[in-house]
Amino acid sequence: RVGPGFPDSVRTCILHQKLQMMNCCIEKKKTREESAHKFHSMDTEDFETESEEEEFFECTSEEPANEDVSATRTQLKARYPLWNKPAGRLAKHPSLKLIQTGEPLYLPITQDPVPKTEDQLEEDAQVMMQLGTDKQASEMRARLMSASLLSDMESFKAANPGAVLEDFIRWYSPRDWVEDDGMDEWSQPTGHLSARMLIPNNPWTTSWSSAQPVPAHQQKRLFDDTKEAEKALHYLSSKRIGQVAQHLLPVLTHAALYTLSQQKQDALPNLPDVTHSILNKLQYATKPIHQKIHIYEEITRDIEGVETLVAQVNSLQHKLGGNDDSKEFTSFLVQLMRGKEVEVPGGSRGNIASRITTMFREAQKAALSMTSVNSNMEIDGVGDGKLKTFPEPSCKEFILRIVTPRPSPTSTPQPQRMYACLKRDYIRLAGFFSEDTIFV
Repeated sequence: RVGPGFPDSVRTCILHQKLQMMNCCIEKKKTREESAHKFHSMDTEDFETESEEEEFFECTSEEPANEDVSATRTQLKARYPLWNKPAGRLAKHPSLKLIQTGEPLYLPITQDPVPKTEDQLEEDAQVMMQLGTDKQASEMRARLMSASLLSDMESFKAANPGAVLEDFIRWYSPRDWVEDDGMDEWSQPTGHLSARMLIPNNPWTTSWSSAQPVPAHQQKRLFDDTKEAEKALHYLSSKRIGQVAQHLLPVLTHAALYTLSQQKQDALPNLPDVTHSILNKLQYATKPIHQKIHIYEEITRDIEGVETLVAQVNSLQHKLGGNDDSKEFTSFLVQLMRGKEVEVPGGSRGNIASRITTMFREAQKAALSMTSVNSNMEIDGVGDGKLKTFPEPSCKEFILRIVTPRPSPTSTPQPQRMYACLKRDYIRLAGFFSEDTIFV
């Protein structure tokens, strides 16, 4: 499920970002259409109000209230010309007032920030780098980066007729407004712009001088939801199944690594360190847009190795220990995973030994059942008592060791060894003899 909102270009894969971009475009279009209908209704009401104001009514001395309303409307008309009426106001600022007129400062309705996916951010960065470093390139770079700033300035001018740049800075960037100790005629602290705002021809002053009082719903859209949705659909439709699967590699790898991290095995004390090292490698692999498949192959092999160890520990614990979580059994598992031979706790009469003999007995019964099925024999009369604890040996080995003097009784004693292997088909003998060559 892909939720609404801006595409998260940091924590999600590019496929999730494209799907989230489509959801965002749908949500933006619905909001824009509702806002357009709302503002159209408001404009229609304003037009009807102006038409009613132009009608002539005879007023008698008995209707003083109508004279007061007409006077108020006349004052509003005189204060705001038809071409500069307030529009796009969201709410009144709790404390700030306009510096020149003293009227309350109103918060404007602005356009939302432009959502971008990871590949779009990289494209913007490439465009900025390719512009160069000359004066024209700097101006072009500032113009591209100040599109949102210009839109906010136009919305602010539309909501606050008669506002100056200082009013906008106090609301938009309070850090660039340095307050003084005095108070102005509107009982608010005086101040001045910061040093960077006083640089000649800086982007803030040039944008303010070119900004017109246009409310947000009448501006050119910063985010074209129709165009961006078409881009996302084209991106998804142009990808093959294999490429889509590659986009899912970060998600699938992270899910596998998270599953491993949830495995708590006392017999694998280094498991958290191993998963953390794989996580660092995964973070390196997911940074670039263009995926490096060989890094994901290495991560997959690492996860496969750790998963095999976890599965072996789970299997041994289930078969040999059951619900035994004692330190002795955990130590036994650690030694069994690291070495080829290990001493069984409790010897042949212990709990682990009884489980091992039971496993061998069950294996013999299964093997005998398979043999009976293949040879069409009946084994109903065969009971557990007729089955040996361990299967018949495939061979018998004998090793004889002795230290004795050779070749004479007065020689220095030397180690002697003889090995014998007995099978159904042959007998193999091997002798290793040493003798004293000094004291013969």
